Amino acid sequence: MKFFRLSLLLGSLGLLVGGLSGCIKEPSFSSTPEISFNRIELRRFTPADAKTQRFDSIFVTINFQDGDGDLGLSDAESQVSPYAYPSQFNSNYFVGVLVKHPNSKTYEPALSLLSGLPIGTGYNGRFDRPSTLTDSKAAPLKGTLTRRMGFGYGDVFVAGDKVRFTISIADRALHVSNTITTDSVVIAAP
Repeated sequence: MKFFRLSLLLGSLGLLVGGLSGCIKEPSFSSTPEISFNRIELRRFTPADAKTQRFDSIFVTINFQDGDGDLGLSDAESQVSPYAYPSQFNSNYFVGVLVKHPNSKTYEPALSLLSGLPIGTGYNGRFDRPSTLTDSKAAPLKGTLTRRMGFGYGDVFVAGDKVRFTISIADRALHVSNTITTDSVVIAAP
């Protein structure tokens, strides 16, 4: 009798769980990607060889969501139009660099010492398709994306610079997300 009650209870519980799972709605996101700031972290790397310059990397993590899940490019896709170089969409992760100006106390685009042009495009890059996708069916996608931006001292920043980044991403349909601004980090002394 106890076995019958236990079987009945487990069977009822299974039907309840199965029935409720059919009621869960698929999230409704825009087909244009949307992003939000998650975190920024500055890490110092010291090579084993004392003669080699130390370098820092900035890791930026963003949250993303996309209604049809067409994020990321494969190596093969990046070789064909409309993603092939020199298209701006050869990159799908766009970065602007802002440095706090010591006199005005405002953040302004960082400029190359050599060309006088904004240096942000040097940090643009490409991110791959999320590895959890196994087919090409359109489906909502949500998650986080972390990118590393490395630099040596004097090539872009100097010790004490307070920097922020503007970030946006594009999907394979060439929809460009909103642009977010990160928190700031202070570049440490070498």
